[in-house]
Amino acid sequence: MIKADDMILFVQVVEEESFSRVAEKLSLTNSVVSKRIARLEESLNTQLLYRTTRKLSLTDAGRTLYNKAKIAKFAFQEAENAVTGYGEDMKGNIRITMPVVSADLVLSEAIAEFCKKYPEISVDLQITNRLVDLIEEGFDLAIRTAELEDSSLIARRLIDSQWVICATPVYLEQHGTPQIPEQLQHHECLVYKFDNTANGIWPLYIDGAEQLLPVQGRFHSNHLSAIKRAALSDLGIVFLPQVLVYNELQQNTLTQILQRFTRKKMGMYAVYPKARQPDQKLKLLVTHLQESLHQNQAYYC
Repeated sequence: MIKADDMILFVQVVEEESFSRVAEKLSLTNSVVSKRIARLEESLNTQLLYRTTRKLSLTDAGRTLYNKAKIAKFAFQEAENAVTGYGEDMKGNIRITMPVVSADLVLSEAIAEFCKKYPEISVDLQITNRLVDLIEEGFDLAIRTAELEDSSLIARRLIDSQWVICATPVYLEQHGTPQIPEQLQHHECLVYKFDNTANGIWPLYIDGAEQLLPVQGRFHSNHLSAIKRAALSDLGIVFLPQVLVYNELQQNTLTQILQRFTRKKMGMYAVYPKARQPDQKLKLLVTHLQESLHQNQAYYC
């Protein structure tokens, strides 16, 4: 008979890519973990893993089982979270993914404060600009600023993030300060390249209506901080979230321009799968993040 806890153990071995790391986490011996995986293979009458001295890899059967069994693992975790979430003492693990800028500016510190407040909650924070599949990759929560189109996700708005156009005083002195949006087309504009697609179109408000203005420049990057650093090197004009350049604007190392033509705002959202209803600790974390952001509201709007 196949034991459910053996399948959960198998998922953990695949995710850790190591018998020994799983054994250490679960306070088991390597031999016990190995015997239980062997027992699972015997019950299924098929090999699930290729074992070498350097690494583990999945067989076709192992890959099929992993894709199904990890759903069960998440279900067990949700059940545990649902129960512990009702208690006065918050316990359990929360897996979070968020982009680099969000983590660097405010949210990593806010999550650290949350962990200090609730010492029995552990957090696995993965920082990446890649658009993560929450359900497929087993995340409880994502922080996103992109437009949300996936109907399988639920989003809670945390704050609106204003974007600004700016450049260094040196650049503007050398090349002139654009007074109307159309003059941007004669300037070196630094372009954010998201998902391998350069976004050389800036949404600006002209005569009360939004118009999409094409801009061009020699510097493209998929990292907003790299674009900011290029601007600070007097290379050109940037269109960035205000929070990213707030200190530089206050210190006059960057100068905001075309302010009356810029109304771009992007919502920052806490996102979680519909199929995974948030438990008490996740709700507390989202509320904590929202409060932390609003305490720093001047940076965002």
